[in-house]
Amino acid sequence: MEPPLWLTRLRPGPEPVDVLFWSGGKDSFLAYRALLREGARPVVLLTTFDAASRTIAHQELRVELVVRQAEHLQVPLLGVPLHPGLAYEARIAEAVTSIPAIARFVFGDLHLGHIREWRTGTFRELAETCGASLHFPIWQVPYEVLMADLEASGIVCEVSAVTDAALGALVPGQRLDREAMMRLPDSVDRFGENGEFHTLAKVWAGDD
Repeated sequence: MEPPLWLTRLRPGPEPVDVLFWSGGKDSFLAYRALLREGARPVVLLTTFDAASRTIAHQELRVELVVRQAEHLQVPLLGVPLHPGLAYEARIAEAVTSIPAIARFVFGDLHLGHIREWRTGTFRELAETCGASLHFPIWQVPYEVLMADLEASGIVCEVSAVTDAALGALVPGQRLDREAMMRLPDSVDRFGENGEFHTLAKVWAGDD
């Protein structure tokens, strides 16, 4: 069984860090930008992926792409391989033991109350054990503000996966920008918060 492992050469130092749960998509990236604006402490990225397929669930991204993101951003990336029959929460708890000090567990949730409640219920005890708190830096931030921040970043955001709800309105590989979002039918959340689509934040854009 593959254990949690550092996927970049960078490692966190002894000072407390913010651990950002990282999917590789726009919401994670926007949460990261929010943390940079706070400037409170160093950031460590944590990503989970299927141990067999080496892909990130729902995002349909190869873990190598997330490694490339972390290397470009110059932040440590902790990878957590998920295996059938092993509890997600237990794998996360095992992984974070390799981080010397944690101030906050950070999530890029936007507005779904039941998801936030699940995270709070799932990670409250772990956070308390680590002497940490839970943080949701882009929670209920208006979409117009998030879109403006995404545009200001200058990065390319690409559709990585589409469910039936958004099929026809978006296709994998398509650039997700303001124009594409405005063309979405009313039944599809503009940021895909209900899982209608997922994205890859190509933070290295311009380096190709």
